[in-house]
Amino acid sequence: MKKGLILLLAMMMVVMAGCSSAGNKAEGGSTEGASGDVTKLTMWSMETRNKDIIEKSIKQFNEEHPNVELTAEFFEDEALKTKMKVAITGNQVPDIITYWSGETFDTLVSNNMLGDITEPLNKDEAFKNDVLNGGLETFSYDGKNYGIPVLFSGVSLWYNKQIFEENGLTPPTTYAELLSVVDQLNAKNIVPITVAGKDRWPVLHWFSYLAQRIGGMEPFEKAKKGEADFTQDSFVKAGEMLRELAVDHKGFINGFLGLDYAAAESLFTNGKAAMYLQGEWAMNSFLDGDFADKVGFVPFPTVDGGQGGINIYQGGFGAGMAISSKTNQEAAYEAIRFLTDSLQRKEINEGANISPMKNPGLDEAKMNPLAFAYDSSISSSLEGFFSYYDQALDAKRAEQFLNSVGAIVGQNASSVKDELAKIK
Repeated sequence: MKKGLILLLAMMMVVMAGCSSAGNKAEGGSTEGASGDVTKLTMWSMETRNKDIIEKSIKQFNEEHPNVELTAEFFEDEALKTKMKVAITGNQVPDIITYWSGETFDTLVSNNMLGDITEPLNKDEAFKNDVLNGGLETFSYDGKNYGIPVLFSGVSLWYNKQIFEENGLTPPTTYAELLSVVDQLNAKNIVPITVAGKDRWPVLHWFSYLAQRIGGMEPFEKAKKGEADFTQDSFVKAGEMLRELAVDHKGFINGFLGLDYAAAESLFTNGKAAMYLQGEWAMNSFLDGDFADKVGFVPFPTVDGGQGGINIYQGGFGAGMAISSKTNQEAAYEAIRFLTDSLQRKEINEGANISPMKNPGLDEAKMNPLAFAYDSSISSSLEGFFSYYDQALDAKRAEQFLNSVGAIVGQNASSVKDELAKIK
């Protein structure tokens, strides 16, 4: 009898221990046991070129947070996009993601898969106020924030300082000045502008900037929402000015419609073209050898009488860090706040990257002078940005836009308005 009672008590203790253990497991990708156990967090990131730097930061985070174990997996762009599609379908988003702003991020928010980090951000006022204008807003929905930006992307007009100095030219700040520079370069048989017309989207940069400088951002926002179309006056005028620049004034290199990205960029880096409109990512190729010393940059020129300011850039905060709604919210937020701090991103931002912070704490002595000047210029002058047209629109309209802009600068183009009317 006594043995039976002892056996029964022992079995009850085992069952109770099992229930207690099961009750201490957290939801989502992180697991948390009793006091002193470790919360495990997994991060997916597409920042493969910054992998070593980020892993050093993760190691430091883990050392400073002994109750948290953060690990990261890095993927090339297309591989991560594929994994995220599967994760969304199965509602198995990792604890932390570094992902692009846009349609997929929108889907994650609308399906309640990301954690709301508004409250901890509001308590961190100094950090919040240091983010460049529009950075947190990019990852905000209905007044709630779901991400912290890690990268800013912006398109500028790069120019060859040596060519400009040798020919007594000043970098253009208005469209009229741009036409004048183009005419003077053509008169000396110097290619004014290189552009990858075969890839189409580099030509769209020109159209988009002209449209913004003419009409501001409202016409595009209306067209994107379907409240108006792309035959609005600012778009038609932008198309006419682009044709004037590319065809009438021969601003673009002869045969540009057959040039791909690599070929167009090499013409600039080899000193064969005076100007190149491209994003900050192109700076990676400028920093090789001594070419960086010959490169200058200016914002895209304004248009007389237009509504778009010169410090409004095409681009945006292309990627941000976010946390799963299922994970340990406090631990995951601490992790992304640590990894997005200027001190942790310092080495990344001292390369050919633009910091999303107003005070990135860059060490000029460790940077290429061109990279330092560009990053500092953006940090101090950025007043706002507008999206890449082909990324902001649905796939159908984006494809037609690319085709229409190519036709506008083609040799046998129909009327600008007729081409723009096809975008619907």
